[in-house]
Amino acid sequence: MEYEKKQFKNKTELAKALNIGSRKTLYERAKKNNVDLDKLEFDEEELSYLSGKRRRPIETHGEQSKEHKETIDKHKEQSRYTKETQEIAELKAQLAGKDELIEELRKDKADLSKKLDENQQSLKSLLTQQQLLTLHNNNVTEEQGEAVDGDFEETEQPTQEQEQTDKPKKHWWNIFN
Repeated sequence: MEYEKKQFKNKTELAKALNIGSRKTLYERAKKNNVDLDKLEFDEEELSYLSGKRRRPIETHGEQSKEHKETIDKHKEQSRYTKETQEIAELKAQLAGKDELIEELRKDKADLSKKLDENQQSLKSLLTQQQLLTLHNNNVTEEQGEAVDGDFEETEQPTQEQEQTDKPKKHWWNIFN
């Protein structure tokens, strides 16, 4: 859409037409909205920007907005890079902590495995000793059983009558001897 353009003789005439009291205000508005004051011919849209009724969107600004956008983009990129660098450092620290934990767990596993092996060897040794003692006890019990059984058959217990006859008789005249 093409707007009708108005021609001005100088910047003072432009400022009066827009009811702007100072040249500084005119130049600031022109700079913010990327309007070239030297051409002295403006369409309705440019005049509304200069009068302060409208502002040009940032993305449609000329070179200044591109520079501004590039600066913002660089700042965002730097901020993102810094954040990612911090996250990487935190992740590395977490990994180092987990590596230490894994190493401690490996050492604990090795210690427990060694203790388990020692306990299994002790258990085997104790079982072997138990079996030997059981065999020994069985042999001793069998030998004692044979000896006890044989003793009863070979020796008889004396009866009361035999005990009395085996003892010498005591007579009253032996008292004085």
